[in-house]
Amino acid sequence: MMNSITLNAFAIFILFTSCKTSQITTNIDTASKTVSMENSKWKLVTLMGADVSDTNAYISFSNETENTLFGNGSCNNFTGTYKLDEGNKISVSKLTATLMACTSMDVEKQFMAIIEMADNYTLNGNKMILNKAKMAPLAIFEAVETE
Repeated sequence: MMNSITLNAFAIFILFTSCKTSQITTNIDTASKTVSMENSKWKLVTLMGADVSDTNAYISFSNETENTLFGNGSCNNFTGTYKLDEGNKISVSKLTATLMACTSMDVEKQFMAIIEMADNYTLNGNKMILNKAKMAPLAIFEAVETE
């Protein structure tokens, strides 16, 4: 009887250990995959070093419709065009937004200015960073939807 209990306990231990190992491997594989900048939805999580992950702000770049970008600044929707060049260079133009009045526009105003100011980007796994020259990151995003 004691051997049966020991054997059952050992089998359960092996079962839990193997499940946990499989889960860790899956997470590592997902995190190491770099997401494409274009045709993905990027949620704004950090703006000028401040955590803004509680806002609805996001940006998407679509190469299917003449390099159009669109998103939400946390209150208003916006659209514009973008151009990507060698060396992870980016330029944004024709940026327009809806004009709804919201209680707090601080994040949105800063976000919109940064979109126009950024001149390069970095992709690392499921993160995208917008930069200006070699300054500290202006905005950090996480991919929330990809194609």
